[in-house]
Amino acid sequence: MPSQSAERRPYRSPRRTAQAQATRGAVLSAARRLFVEKGYAATSREEIAAAAGVAVQTLATVAPGKRGLLQAVLDEAGRDAAGEPLPVTMRSHLRDLRAEPDAAALLRAHARSSAAVSRHTAGLAEALRRAAAADPELAALWRTWQRQRRQGQAAVVDLLTRRTPPLRPGLSRDEAADVLWTLTDDALHDALVEERGWAPERFATWLGDAMCALLLG
Repeated sequence: MPSQSAERRPYRSPRRTAQAQATRGAVLSAARRLFVEKGYAATSREEIAAAAGVAVQTLATVAPGKRGLLQAVLDEAGRDAAGEPLPVTMRSHLRDLRAEPDAAALLRAHARSSAAVSRHTAGLAEALRRAAAADPELAALWRTWQRQRRQGQAAVVDLLTRRTPPLRPGLSRDEAADVLWTLTDDALHDALVEERGWAPERFATWLGDAMCALLLG
């Protein structure tokens, strides 16, 4: 005879779960597009709901308020193709970099990966940067985003110091991490690829060349 706890376990319909996931995807996709195209401040919840084809009240099932929607969009952007969150993705990236035979190859692989990430996040990062200027909570989120980026670049520098050629004479590890943090800023990708029309492949190659020239002896 089944236990009381088993009898009380709620039934979860696969169909309803799939519908909820589809709704979430539509809402986040619409929010992301509008935040990038119009900016966070100029985008209303009503516009997001209309673009997603849902009622305004439905937005609350995805995230609380417009700020919550931006946070959810950022969380989604920080996942790789397998759905792994950003910290896991960074660990995977560092693991791949460890397989590179020398410092130059490591930096060029890092440049290719960073350029690919920026293609995915550049517009959203700019929307967050602008919104942070007028919203203290979003400003804190922006600072967290930048701090995590800086930590990731410091981890790459740590790998570099174990390979040859060494860092350029006179360049400290902290300075090297600052250089990578600057070069991998989404704004640089946006300026050259979106504004100046560079092909993504050209940008990735140039980025690798710049990293090697600025960091290696």
